Amino acid sequence: MTSQKLYGLTQHLFDLVKLSDIEKLPKTLMLSGKKGQGKFTLIHHFMAYLYDKKNYDLKNGLIFESNKIFQNIKQNYDSNIFYFNCNNNNIKIENIRALKTNLQKSSINNMYRFIIFDDVEYLNKNCVNALLKMIEEPSKINYFILINNQRQDLLETLKSRSIEIKIFLNEKEKYNIINNLISDFMIEEKIDSKNSTLTPGNYFKFNKIVLEEKIDLNDKIVTNIDKLLKLSKIKKNSDYFNFAIFLINQYYFYKYKKELNIQNLNNDRVAIIKKIFESNKLNLNNSNLITELERFI
Repeated sequence: MTSQKLYGLTQHLFDLVKLSDIEKLPKTLMLSGKKGQGKFTLIHHFMAYLYDKKNYDLKNGLIFESNKIFQNIKQNYDSNIFYFNCNNNNIKIENIRALKTNLQKSSINNMYRFIIFDDVEYLNKNCVNALLKMIEEPSKINYFILINNQRQDLLETLKSRSIEIKIFLNEKEKYNIINNLISDFMIEEKIDSKNSTLTPGNYFKFNKIVLEEKIDLNDKIVTNIDKLLKLSKIKKNSDYFNFAIFLINQYYFYKYKKELNIQNLNNDRVAIIKKIFESNKLNLNNSNLITELERFI
């Protein structure tokens, strides 16, 4: 039988299940922590348990293929689950207003209804204010889950209305999860999992990029950055962009071990990353950027 597995965070799942079973689940829950630690996957498993307990193995954290929520909830297949990806400023005030209209309707079978905002830190101020009004409206069936990946500051007003769970994996937990992913998915290990500072989710994404795009990590770093930034624009996928930033951080991390003047190195690192972000934001030509980067690397 095909299944989807939860790697790590099982205790958090048990805690959420217990709260729901005794009807004490917070109306607004915020999961905070670095992206790639499994926060969204945790919520996916929680939804699978709530909506189809018979086809969920709670003890082993498995969603069976026959489960109603087996399909990725990002696709909004279930009418009682609303998923919003706030990255790249995708969510506008019109989306929040449309959500408010939908929430005024009855849910299917009067079941709990969950509204999930992923990368919630990217919501603009107008959207946050509109969301706050909905959160503050009393409702028996509506529950909000906010996933905060902490990649930029979040308005404190939103955090203050939420019960926050901070997600953190220590080095041993990260390595065990990555090792299980490599074993279960039979991944060819291109990025060294033992020395990596990556979260498990990002390790899985970036290792896959290396394999699929035939990236040679022994090539000049500028060559790989150029390729990744081009792919990011062509495929409209931020994973390539984030991988480029990771390679820069790794490059300087190893230089820190050899050089005495760490402050100058860090200034260079910050300057490079700033130029990449500015170039990406303004959609500038990569050739000029790469020429500048070659001065630093």
